[in-house]
Amino acid sequence: MEFSVLVLGLQYFLLVMGGCLIFFILVLFFSNRYTRSELNQMEQNEKMNEIPRM
Repeated sequence: MEFSVLVLGLQYFLLVMGGCLIFFILVLFFSNRYTRSELNQMEQNEKMNEIPRM
């Protein structure tokens, strides 16, 4: 009885940890896309500002 409860608790723990891992990977992926698009936009703004000076 004790062993099955222990295994069941371990399975739930691993399920929760796996869900958290997937969640954090998704957050990392989307924040990376957002940061990359912001950097590209900043670079384009810098290029647009450099053109009139020439």
